[in-house]
Amino acid sequence: MKKLFLLFVALPMTYNIASAQVTGTISGATSNGTMQPLPLANVYWSNQLQGVTSDINGKFSIAAPPSGVDLVFSYVGYKSDTLQHVNDGAVLDIVLNESNMLSAIEIDANASGSHLDRLNPLWSQEIGTGELQRAACCNLSESFETNASVDVNYTDAVSGARQIQLLGLSGVYSQLMIENIPFMRGLGSAFGLEYIPGSWMQSISVSKGTSAVLNGYEGITGQINAEFKKPESDELLFLNYYVNDAGRQEFNINAAYDFNKKISSIVLGHYSFNNTDVDGNNDGFRDVNTGHQVNLANFWQYISPKGLEMRWGVRLMEEMRKGGQIQNSPNFTESPQGLWTSDIRNSRAEVFAKAGYIFKNKPGKSVGFINSFSWNGLDTRFGQTDYAGEQKSFYSNLIFHSPFKDVKHSYDAGFSFVYDDVVENLNDSTWKTKEMVAGTFFQYTYAFPEKLTVMAGVRADYNSRFGFLATPRLHVKYHLNRHTTLRGSVGMGYRSPYIIPENISVLASARQLVFLDSPEMERALNYGISFVRYVDILGREMSISAEYFKTSFSSQMLLDMESDTSRIFVYSLNGKSYAHNAQVEVSYPIFQHLEIRAALRYNDVRYTFPDGTLQEKPMVSNFKGLLTFAFASNMKKWQADLTWQLVGRSRLPDRSLFPVEFRLPGYSPAHTIIHAQLTRNFKHWSIYTGVENLTNFTQQNPILSADKPYSPYFDSGIVWGPVMGRKIYAGIRIKFNKNK
Repeated sequence: MKKLFLLFVALPMTYNIASAQVTGTISGATSNGTMQPLPLANVYWSNQLQGVTSDINGKFSIAAPPSGVDLVFSYVGYKSDTLQHVNDGAVLDIVLNESNMLSAIEIDANASGSHLDRLNPLWSQEIGTGELQRAACCNLSESFETNASVDVNYTDAVSGARQIQLLGLSGVYSQLMIENIPFMRGLGSAFGLEYIPGSWMQSISVSKGTSAVLNGYEGITGQINAEFKKPESDELLFLNYYVNDAGRQEFNINAAYDFNKKISSIVLGHYSFNNTDVDGNNDGFRDVNTGHQVNLANFWQYISPKGLEMRWGVRLMEEMRKGGQIQNSPNFTESPQGLWTSDIRNSRAEVFAKAGYIFKNKPGKSVGFINSFSWNGLDTRFGQTDYAGEQKSFYSNLIFHSPFKDVKHSYDAGFSFVYDDVVENLNDSTWKTKEMVAGTFFQYTYAFPEKLTVMAGVRADYNSRFGFLATPRLHVKYHLNRHTTLRGSVGMGYRSPYIIPENISVLASARQLVFLDSPEMERALNYGISFVRYVDILGREMSISAEYFKTSFSSQMLLDMESDTSRIFVYSLNGKSYAHNAQVEVSYPIFQHLEIRAALRYNDVRYTFPDGTLQEKPMVSNFKGLLTFAFASNMKKWQADLTWQLVGRSRLPDRSLFPVEFRLPGYSPAHTIIHAQLTRNFKHWSIYTGVENLTNFTQQNPILSADKPYSPYFDSGIVWGPVMGRKIYAGIRIKFNKNK
């Protein structure tokens, strides 16, 4: 009887939860004052990963959440909007204003989590500030800890350099961009991930598969674009202090000011340092680098009501880091040659200018122009190996967008120019590389709302080193119904390799680098398909996604670190090289305050060795599991986040030619990594504390022959797991918004 009574009580509660709705219409205001409904606009609550989309007439209906949650609206080409204190049953009339800048979709700073962009024909995931703050996120390399698609690993156990993996391949095969400007090319690929402070970022967009043709012929496996905080944002002042038990301290600040309705500016600053020697595995080497980093930026914006928008700015960075053996460590006897240390100095300067214009009385027509110049200086010493370089780069991109006769048919066309001047010095050897790429592109898009989107593009580029290159790409998105979407993509991609900075770990070993072939343009075909299904359960939306991608190389530069005990060979592919990647992901807010995300990914990456055999690529895990829990109390006063990663085994380099004590097993073991964080939010400030690598799992002996680093068997570049054990951290964030 008691159970029957509870059932009768629960049924009407369930009905109320499922029936409580917020409805309305989303329209877009163009520069000439006209209004039009926005079909397939994104609508989502700030405490959930996914939401709903508007219908062909711009109408939407979304289940109401608990109080204290914001409602976010976004649409490609328009500025996002956020409403606070939305009541159950509310009927809204939302008007979004056009954005005439060539930038990613704006993500509201208050938005939590990440969500799939339902409008984009590419598989694209938007990561907002809330998701970035679920972990320590000291820089771009640490912002993917809760992401199932992107892996970040140390390249070696000495330099502290990190490298991402997307679709099972190194991050150099993805196009990394800052504000839609290519980043981490050439010398910047060695340490660039750590030069973008996490507190500076407003959002990150991750797309999988071959990217659009607008930004160049790179982006073989995808594109990652980070957006900085904007001068016009609501944030007036932001302060952040971070400290961990490994000795790292970090200070961040950004301050924005509106001079008038047209001109605004933002200043961003970062300073971090670590003076503590940590040697948790007692091998005599630092587990983390010591040193400091200074990062400063100033961005400006001008917005005219007549349709002109301009952004320009400058960024300066300098870092010094030290790794290697610790002076007077009891865990080794100093070699006659002295301490084996790594000393790295990196300096970088960038200036950019972007302009966009929407043509008056011509709805949908716009033009954007981006220009950027950067200088990068790198000076390193690994033991007795000296490597230094200097790179000067210029990037320019002009894009014109226009519909044809109606909004269903549109096109993008333009021109681009890239210039790189790179000088590298390795001991007594010098390489000078100058590369100029002039290109033109055309991209046609057909959009039938709520049903089909086709985006077909082609590039024609002339590379001063490698000649003429043609880059065709195709993306298709098809809605089986309002809740089910299929995407497919296929396209070519190219990239110019820079062997040493992209494989900086080769310098952290005793072996000699030998070039069997001269560097050549890498070329690959990528194709894939994805399926996304949204299911309404008790008024909350569960998202289920499944995807498969394959990357097949016809030209590639490879490293052979297994055929010889004293040398690492660089050679051109002669045979097959491919990467299979399949992933399934499910996310669901099981309670009003608790969201769970689970994912499982499979990798199969192989390439042909010089002896003609097709083998697994070393140190690429064959699978990864991810489980995250995100809890937020009413009004988000308390937030708790837990991330559990299961990293599968990876093949280790064959060292059977080495003495027994320096050989390796065939595969690394599967292992688990857990991160947790607790945050208490107040009106203008919040405090947080957390732990990384909760189980204290570390790779045993990440440095081979650590006691004799000048021996021919020394190698710190075979890293498949954490080098640093459990790390506890804490911090405070202070934020004040502008008076509107």
